[in-house]
Amino acid sequence: MTTATTADTRYVDLARQLAETFAERAAAHDRDGSFPHENITDLVESGYTAMTVPAAYGGGGASLEELCRAQEILAGACSNTAFAVNMHVHGIAMIAGISSDSAGWAYEAIVRDGAVIAGGFSEPGVGGNWWHPTTKARPVEGGYVLNGRKGFFTGFPAADLLFLSAALTDDRGLPQPAGFLVPKPESGVTVTAPWDAAGMRATGSHSLSVDELFVEEHRMVGEPGTLPLMFMRGVHWAWCSFASVFLGIARGALDRVVATQRERTLHVLDRTVAHLPGVQFRVAEMKTKLEAASAHLYSAVRADHERATAADPLGHYIEMSVMKNGVCRLAHEVVTLAMQVQGGSALLSDSPLQRAYRDVVAGLLVPPNSDVTAEWAGKHALGVPVFAEPRWEG
Repeated sequence: MTTATTADTRYVDLARQLAETFAERAAAHDRDGSFPHENITDLVESGYTAMTVPAAYGGGGASLEELCRAQEILAGACSNTAFAVNMHVHGIAMIAGISSDSAGWAYEAIVRDGAVIAGGFSEPGVGGNWWHPTTKARPVEGGYVLNGRKGFFTGFPAADLLFLSAALTDDRGLPQPAGFLVPKPESGVTVTAPWDAAGMRATGSHSLSVDELFVEEHRMVGEPGTLPLMFMRGVHWAWCSFASVFLGIARGALDRVVATQRERTLHVLDRTVAHLPGVQFRVAEMKTKLEAASAHLYSAVRADHERATAADPLGHYIEMSVMKNGVCRLAHEVVTLAMQVQGGSALLSDSPLQRAYRDVVAGLLVPPNSDVTAEWAGKHALGVPVFAEPRWEG
């Protein structure tokens, strides 16, 4: 994939141009639980959704840093829009990194037709372990037939293309997980539970049933069994961009609290609340946590990912997972402090802070699970096998 330099700011500038309008629409979509179709349309028409398409196919070929900084800005304006489109922008970057030119038809659809991708790897009972899908892919003439269930299929209402996982069975009876990128079908995929949640209410993260869905052979991304390696090699696109969304929510909360406290006065004071030491201490703590999160994220963004994945793919996956969980935890702490500084008014339904508080929690819940990540990181650091050796019955 062709990458832009870290100095490129075209998509960051574009995010700034769109942010004000998205912020104005955010409250209504959160209140109604409605998907922000008009925001996605704006992103498509502006060229934002083509940012991670390889330049050779007419896309932006954006760098990981430019993607993260742009997403951080969007999230500060409308976290739901940023979270939904992240499935698209990071998904196409991962595909470009693992599948090269085999997805040229999808790149062209994104650039030429404004196609949008929604991703579906979460499944009931899998516990966030996307490497072992329970959705089955049965080989048939000309392709595969998929059957299974998917949860948290973020961005589904706006999707033209679906990026989903399923497992084939090899000659030994062992599952071979694979990824598939397919045009959104008219049948074979059914919404079983429309998204209705306390946070990230406008992301359209529906639950789906996949029933006898025929997928052409050339729609497979990579080769059977390569899905775990694809995650390891491309995880920086996913975890860094997700972390940037939650960092953006936290940065937006700090900005709102600072602006409010500079103007807010109490009857017992002859000056603004910003002069209270308690407020100053909490704002300083928010800023410290935010800067720590930002430093962790952008250190990961600028790492030599190609070298890391070549040397130790699993170690790279673990390192990016630790970063993502750490940034999301600090972002949650920042927004929690913002609520405390603002006081009871932060809980009012028209407060952007209460939306931020509900939305930022999602960062703690997006896989990989923090306990699993900690276990893997500890084992990897200590030289203990991360996965138990398989036991074969003779």
